[in-house]
Amino acid sequence: MKLLFKRFLEICLLRAGPQDLPASGFLLGLALLAYVFTGTLLSSLNLAWWQSLLLVAVDTVILGGLAFVVLWIRHHVERFRQVFTALLGTGAFFELLALPLLFWQQQTVGAFQGAVQDGGAGVFFSALVLWLCLFWNLVVIGHILRHALSTLMPVGLALAVAYMFISITVSQRLTQFLLAA
Repeated sequence: MKLLFKRFLEICLLRAGPQDLPASGFLLGLALLAYVFTGTLLSSLNLAWWQSLLLVAVDTVILGGLAFVVLWIRHHVERFRQVFTALLGTGAFFELLALPLLFWQQQTVGAFQGAVQDGGAGVFFSALVLWLCLFWNLVVIGHILRHALSTLMPVGLALAVAYMFISITVSQRLTQFLLAA
């Protein structure tokens, strides 16, 4: 397990690619479980658990769908298991990283709204760190897709931005619908 965590960390640091993971259904299942668990935990800061689970399920389908379609277009479907495992595992890593940051941001926003003088700096800093994590996540997704498609990093980054745009747009619409219900 320690070796797997190290491998996902190496992918996050751009030192390894999805091809360095075993094409294991069991590992894919573990990565999926970690992604769904951390994603549900993260989004449950603002939503009910069932809404969070639905949101994460939709995001997982979008992520898997994107991976499958781009691999199919490039005739590399045989790489899907490793690519999807890498995307899920690194996604879980970033969700774990974001969890304390979002919790901290909620606390500093609450303090700021409570007229605490230095709350503004905490809100700014936590937002800055979250944006840096988002950018890092985009780079890692681009890195994974670059290796998966045997292409250039700008192509991987463009696909990562497309995924992020689609995922955020669908998540916002779904969240609005769930909160209205």
